[in-house]
Amino acid sequence: MSVAAWVDDEPVTADEVERRLRRLRDRDRTGALPVDGSREGRQLRRWVTQVAVVERLCVAEMAARGPAAAGISAASSAATSVGGPTRAEVAALGSIVAAAWANEPAVGRVASTVTADVVLSPAQAERAGRLAAGPDGRPVWSDDELLASARIEAFSRWLATATHTRVRLGEGYEHPGDSTQPDHVHQH
Repeated sequence: MSVAAWVDDEPVTADEVERRLRRLRDRDRTGALPVDGSREGRQLRRWVTQVAVVERLCVAEMAARGPAAAGISAASSAATSVGGPTRAEVAALGSIVAAAWANEPAVGRVASTVTADVVLSPAQAERAGRLAAGPDGRPVWSDDELLASARIEAFSRWLATATHTRVRLGEGYEHPGDSTQPDHVHQH
C-alpha cells in the first residue's frame, strides 16, 4: 500500500488521493484542470492530498473529543457559517481548508468546537472598529463580523498546530506551497 500521508499514524492512501483526482477530472467538462503528470498536475495531486488530510484530521479530532463535542459544536454560536465559510472566510482560510469544509461536515464542527471560547473584549472590538472605520468614522464591520474573523483566525492557528504535530506527508505529496518540493514554482 502506497501512502500519501499519515494523520495520527493512520494512512491516507495514494489510492484514495487518486480516486479523488478521478472524481475531479470526471467533473471537469471544460478541461480546466491541468494535465495529469505535468508539474501543475502533480501540484493538483498535492492540493487534493491536503484537502484529504484536513478532512481526516477534523474527523479524527471530532472522534477524539467524543459525543459531547458534537453537541457543543452543534449548539455553538460560532459566527462561521454552518454550510461552509463565507467568501471572506475562504480568503482567510485558503482553498484547501475551504474545499475540505465544503466536503466534510467535521471541518465546520471542529472549527465551531475549537473556537467556541473565542470572544472579543469591548476594548478589542472598539480598537478593531477604529482601525476599520469608514470615511464617515463609523465601523465598517459589525461586532459579529469581527468575532467571525477572530474565530477563523483561531481555527487557522489550531489547524496549523494540529497539522504540524499530527500529520506526516509522503514523498510526492508535500504541500503544494512547500518550497522544498520539486514542482514548487512560487518565487519572490
